[in-house]
Amino acid sequence: MPKELFGRIEEAKTITEILDAARAGAGAVALVEGIIGTGKTSLLRWAEHTARDQGMTVLSATASPTEQSFPLGVVHQLLGTLPETANGWDRAFAAYGTPRDGGPAEPDYPLLAELCAGVGRAARRTPILLTVDSVQHVDRPSLLWLGFLSRRLENLPVVLLATKRCGEPASDQHLLVEFMEGLRPDRHIHLNDLSPSAALDLATSLCGHHHAHEAVDALVAGTGGNPYLLTEQIRTGPTGFFGPLVPAGPTLHSAPFAPTGTNHPDGNGRSAGARAERTAGDPPDEQLRLQAVKERILCMLRRIDPYGLEIARAASILCGPVDAALLADLCGVPTEDACRCLGRLTESGLLCPDDMKFRHPLLAGLLYQDIPCAERAELHRLAARRMRHRGAPGEDVAAHLLRSHRLDEPWMAQLLMDVAQGVVEHDPAGARRLIEKAVLHGVPEEQEDRAEALRIQALSGLDLPAAARAMTARTATGAGPAERIRHAVRLSDLLLRLDDTTGALDVLEEARRETTGTLDPAAAARLREAVAQVRLHDGGHHPGEDDRLLRVLLLRTAAGDSAPAARRIADRLLSVPRAPYGSARWYQALLAQLWAGDVEEARRHIDTEVGLARADGTTTRIAEALAVRGLVQLHRGQLARAEDDAREALDLLTRIRAGRFHVGPLARSVLIDVAMERDDVAAADALLDDELLLPGDRPVTWWRLHLLHSAGRALGRLGEARRGLVLLAHCEEELARRGIVNPAILPWRSTRAALQLACRNVPAARRAAHEETTLAHRWGAPVALGRALVAEAAASSGREAQRLADRAVELLEPTPAPLLFAHALYAAGRAHRQSGTARRSRELLHRANEVGISLGADGLVEAVQRELRDAGGRPDPRKDSTESLLTPTERQVSELAARGLSNRDIARLLQVSLRNVESHLTHSYRKLRISGRHELDRFFAADEPPVPAPVLLYQPRPTLTSAPAAGPATARSVPPGSRTA
Repeated sequence: MPKELFGRIEEAKTITEILDAARAGAGAVALVEGIIGTGKTSLLRWAEHTARDQGMTVLSATASPTEQSFPLGVVHQLLGTLPETANGWDRAFAAYGTPRDGGPAEPDYPLLAELCAGVGRAARRTPILLTVDSVQHVDRPSLLWLGFLSRRLENLPVVLLATKRCGEPASDQHLLVEFMEGLRPDRHIHLNDLSPSAALDLATSLCGHHHAHEAVDALVAGTGGNPYLLTEQIRTGPTGFFGPLVPAGPTLHSAPFAPTGTNHPDGNGRSAGARAERTAGDPPDEQLRLQAVKERILCMLRRIDPYGLEIARAASILCGPVDAALLADLCGVPTEDACRCLGRLTESGLLCPDDMKFRHPLLAGLLYQDIPCAERAELHRLAARRMRHRGAPGEDVAAHLLRSHRLDEPWMAQLLMDVAQGVVEHDPAGARRLIEKAVLHGVPEEQEDRAEALRIQALSGLDLPAAARAMTARTATGAGPAERIRHAVRLSDLLLRLDDTTGALDVLEEARRETTGTLDPAAAARLREAVAQVRLHDGGHHPGEDDRLLRVLLLRTAAGDSAPAARRIADRLLSVPRAPYGSARWYQALLAQLWAGDVEEARRHIDTEVGLARADGTTTRIAEALAVRGLVQLHRGQLARAEDDAREALDLLTRIRAGRFHVGPLARSVLIDVAMERDDVAAADALLDDELLLPGDRPVTWWRLHLLHSAGRALGRLGEARRGLVLLAHCEEELARRGIVNPAILPWRSTRAALQLACRNVPAARRAAHEETTLAHRWGAPVALGRALVAEAAASSGREAQRLADRAVELLEPTPAPLLFAHALYAAGRAHRQSGTARRSRELLHRANEVGISLGADGLVEAVQRELRDAGGRPDPRKDSTESLLTPTERQVSELAARGLSNRDIARLLQVSLRNVESHLTHSYRKLRISGRHELDRFFAADEPPVPAPVLLYQPRPTLTSAPAAGPATARSVPPGSRTA
């Protein structure tokens, strides 16, 4: 398809019909109208090429403002080569050379008729296509003749096709309106910017398929789908493509001019795109690349209105909804003139009529570039002043102050700091730029401490080690007792996030010594709380004198004494939180609840904390909540969700250069465990980092223990069992130092048993597994005991292995730990096969296969299927994915439920009973290992094609009718939380 016809198929069809009618003897007039760059001229040239291919004579003319003073200039362009009109030109030029009454001569009727007659004579020989580009610039006599001709074409094989650009003044508006009134509505073609899909097709055809889709999408967005702007930006870019031009905007994170979309202001508040100087090695400047486009826009603005250029430049400074009074203030013109100019800019298509924003961001960027740097900065300063006086939001005012070269009024620096304080949590980079801009231009002495505090807070969301260094320097400066405590508490928190527990405790102890006898009760309580948090982080069981209930919980949990009692205490602490959400004490209670076996309640609490953390916006808090939720999801067997949470947490911490600290190792631990369950050994190996695994001189922090444990398991799978045992020795040593013997916290003994088996040391493996089983019996949590029994069964043989595995299956079946249950089923099936009960073995392995597939545990599924073949069975080849576990009926009902239909609507659509629908959904929930219909969208996307017409459910069938005895059996097979369909 020619590029002229991308998105113009209907318009091309209209022109083709007109040309066909003209060749049949019926003439017509058509007008193509649109804003600049919509492809009017290209469509005109395509029509000329099509007419020539059909044997028509093509006569073309192009009008321009510089030739409006030449009478009949356009007519001469059209008819100058026709022999039939050659005799009339001498008389026409002579007539127009003789003024009448001191004014230009008017064309007489005989002259107009003679020129029209010449066209008619030529058309009888060969059909004619007359094209006039930019009819708004046609000189007045030629425009008069075009209107004269258009009313006489009905019986002539002549087509008059003209183009008109919106918004530009005509040589004679009345004649142009008269010409347009004679058009049939279906022949008045309006061209708009291309639709997003058509613009994307055009950009792809021009760029080729070797460019990234994101870059092409950004290019289309920057040009607004305008064909001319799109083509020119691609054509003039290096190697046929360059990044889209982005104008200034009233946002704190956007730069005034960013060719690649990532150009931010530097520390002085100046945008890199605003610098006039460029080095020789830099890519071509956007101004040079799109110079021709810019010049065309500037010329058009000067023609549109006397103030057109000034108003458009000021609008590019605001780059948002435009206010006429504000523009008039910026440009120093009367408000009435600004309103008139805005109306013409809207008519020309530069501004959108609804919100008065630039229709094409590329043009806004070009106009912004055209403003000299000093003038641009001054306009931003004036815009900030005017907007503040008009009560504009502080963020919009601050965005302009960032681009101003001087802050010469006291309120400016104050406003920058106020806005920075409001955005520092969710936009630390923007807050940092605001603070640095204010400090650069000078803040009042009484505000210096506040500015430094905000800068450190912003650094915490950008570079945690740098924030700690800055906070250390600030803490060293002299301050009052209360302020000294605040600084010390803040610094200790940063050091804890960097795993420097010794440094955090030293900072707090030093602050206590320096402020002894001068602290008020509130500051003293804050200091005690900070010290307790550090000790909790370091493994202490004395969180504080005021929280004896939490102390009892920690002691019971560490000693592995009575999971039900620990669960009751944790529920009491969390039901009405005795510690703030997200605090160290709150997380201790949450983890105790998880270890005690209340996985679903722990998930509910951590979901709340993730929501609160996202609302708060602190990067470290969000990362901590996500990493812990990943751990909870891993306990629930939800591998995909665990991976998503851990990956996001690790990405957030890496972004602030803290991926190796605090919950970074926990996120990495979860990712390793997920990779091992999915049998993705390469991904697990990539996550093993020697620098992170080997403790060295650094203390083994709590979350690093999880990483060491997961790495030990992974090393066993990689054939490095002895190296894994070394890591587990570090775990054992650190847990002993902390006084932790509970196997539910970190089941390192069962992992050691697996590694000892890999080293063929069966007695040592049995001792380790039996020790964990004994401790798990004492703790009393089914999940911990089931895990220990599975490990002991793997280290045993014969009837003993069978007994232990069957006991594990019995314990784990009712728990919300399906992944561990699947491992127990596998262990039991393997033990039964080795004992000679092949039939029971196949039953257990088929169940393990189904559960493993539903969870996406590919490693377990592969082992189960291998064992199943050895037991004389074979896996069902139709069950190779989670969705394939469902019957066709269950899948159909689940898809409808995922699209938002209620059970009653599904029953009405499929003509079955409501109980039937509920039964199918219940079975689907059990097979997919989900708790309700809100989780179905993970398996059935809303944008899937519609479900085919029902063919199974509307006819009565024995398997689909509800039986009275089906209710209790179904209820017994439903996991907790999935009873309601």
